Amino acid sequence: MPITPFHYFSAYIIHRISKFNLNFPALIAGSMVPDLEVPIIFLISKGEIDRLVLHSILGSATLGLLISIFISFSFYPRIVGFILPDCKKELNDKGSVSKSLIISSLIGVLGHVLLDALHHEYNPLIYPFSTQPIDGFVLFGDYLLASKLISSIFIILGFVILIREIRLGRNGFLKRILVG
Repeated sequence: MPITPFHYFSAYIIHRISKFNLNFPALIAGSMVPDLEVPIIFLISKGEIDRLVLHSILGSATLGLLISIFISFSFYPRIVGFILPDCKKELNDKGSVSKSLIISSLIGVLGHVLLDALHHEYNPLIYPFSTQPIDGFVLFGDYLLASKLISSIFIILGFVILIREIRLGRNGFLKRILVG
């Protein structure tokens, strides 16, 4: 995804269609964690690459998972609790380390990496075993076309989700989109 916040929409959809009791805040955090490395790797490599450990399957399933869990129980409840003080107890409950939080974090980080593999020019899926990208997943074999398509789909999804949530009413809007 060219813009990290667009990954929120995949977390939203996974949460809505899942038959399991997934932890929405952990899905949201997990879906954005891999991009935490982008500015760091970009600076370290002097602009040559911008993805590495957290954009690999192994890195996202280990380090990315740990970072997502940490954000889900440390930062997310505090930040969203500040915005929605009435939801502090629910956020603290969702922020406690549980099977649901761990699975949701894992789905979020892996979902991000696999979605990025469909359209990014460089995604080292099997790092540390290889830094070479796996280009076979890129839609149409064309990074630019795939990126435009994925971005367009997620912009449309964003509008559909926003309209859906607005139609459900102003009351509870922020809670629905941030807590679940």
